[in-house]
Amino acid sequence: MESFAVGAMYILTSAGLITFNKYMMSKDRFPHAVQLTMIHMGITSALSFLFYIVAPGLYPSMEKAKSEWRTLLKYIAPLGMLFALSLAASNQAYAYSSVAFLQFCKEGNIVLVFAMSCCLGLQKFSWSKTAVLSVVVIGCSLCANGEINFVLIGFAIQIFSQVCECSKNLIGEVVMTGAGLKLDVLTFVLFQAPCSFLPLLVAGVSSWHPDVGKDFVAVWPLLLANASVAFVLNISIALTIKRLSTLAFVIIGLMKDTVIVCASSVIFQDPISHQQKIGFSIIIVGVALWGRLKLKEAAEASETELLMPKKLPEGKV
Repeated sequence: MESFAVGAMYILTSAGLITFNKYMMSKDRFPHAVQLTMIHMGITSALSFLFYIVAPGLYPSMEKAKSEWRTLLKYIAPLGMLFALSLAASNQAYAYSSVAFLQFCKEGNIVLVFAMSCCLGLQKFSWSKTAVLSVVVIGCSLCANGEINFVLIGFAIQIFSQVCECSKNLIGEVVMTGAGLKLDVLTFVLFQAPCSFLPLLVAGVSSWHPDVGKDFVAVWPLLLANASVAFVLNISIALTIKRLSTLAFVIIGLMKDTVIVCASSVIFQDPISHQQKIGFSIIIVGVALWGRLKLKEAAEASETELLMPKKLPEGKV
């Protein structure tokens, strides 16, 4: 029941925020991507600090982060900038393209992450991985080629967003698992949110014009609700990673993608061509195979670690 509740919360908040953002970016509501993202990160920063004050026990690596704040800032500052660019561009893409099409594009993130990881030496190249990822590439290509209302600028903005997001994820992996820091998820979010909020604040204020203020006054309750969903999504991601197995996370990710595409088709009446349905099915198969491959790799690494002789402290036999 706990696994079901945590998984359902993650799927609903993720699909809900994407749908909510598309709804907010309508010309009749708040079509200002930078200011919308600025509000998201401002609320997330404020609520993260509030959570830390109320429940500091949920932030086990906070003291270590405080003592090594200079090292942390070296990674978090560029990460925050990349995250801000990723979010702003992703929200701006909703003004040009459908949710379903953008979700098809996002499936290519695993290919981008693998290629960038190999370039940085974080992963080893293998033909088996390349073969599996080629399935995802074929599916994404079919979806892009089959888009009925294709808008080049929307596609370009989305690809830029994904490159920024993948770069951010790689830096985040270093911060959370290496660099001598190994931060927990909530501590990571607490430091990341303000570093993303500051550049967005500068960009949001410098590009502010009367229409933004007018739209803000008209829909501020919706903006508050929208930003709150963004914060809940961060919490649900943390809970999902902490409470569920890797296999469960992979399965839930596939379910989430399916829910988002179906919701886009039903709620916004986004047209999905027959070719895109075939392409998305191929993507799901490719992502499932990739998840299986990564699970096998993790199991082999754990087995190797168990078989390795443990080093005893000096003087011990």
